[in-house]
Amino acid sequence: MKTAILGGSFNPVHLDHIKLALSCVEEFKLGKIIFIPTYKTPLKNNSEIANADDRLNMCKLAVKDFKTLEVSDIEIKRKGFSYTSDTIKAFVKEYNNLHIIVGADMFMTLDQWHEFEYIFKNATIIAYPRNDFDCEKLKIKYDEYKKYGCKALVSKHRVGDISSTLIRQKIKNGQDVSAFLDEDVIKYIKEHNLYR
Repeated sequence: MKTAILGGSFNPVHLDHIKLALSCVEEFKLGKIIFIPTYKTPLKNNSEIANADDRLNMCKLAVKDFKTLEVSDIEIKRKGFSYTSDTIKAFVKEYNNLHIIVGADMFMTLDQWHEFEYIFKNATIIAYPRNDFDCEKLKIKYDEYKKYGCKALVSKHRVGDISSTLIRQKIKNGQDVSAFLDEDVIKYIKEHNLYR
């Protein structure tokens, strides 16, 4: 079964994350997508990130109605900063046709990732552009990556423009976020007084 992993801080997980995953299942005929919330994020201010268990629980609530979507706590259990290559090493034992979903910005820096050649060898990269200009840049970069054995697919779909940062700001200001978040995620945020 073709399986993809989708990592991120998911702070909080929002409807565009779900839409992206579902469109990916359809476009690339994937059997399953596994959301993997990070424990800590190397390139972000972790003081603004909700507790790892809260983010894990919100992800579980957001995917509960979709049989092709799952959540893994592998990086949270590992604690500290996780490398994508370590996560792939764990999953490649179970899934022999592994994919990783990344946005355009992340795709452009893959050759700077820890053990990137291992990633290229053991997983197919699915890149999501924001616009047509991104598509062109992704294709050029993919040509560079081919010398390392990279296998990549560029989605026809576009990443939505919902931002977790904007959602957190709206919550802090007491504004309505029902257009951006699953209703059970909203309840969870209220019950646990997150992002206030």
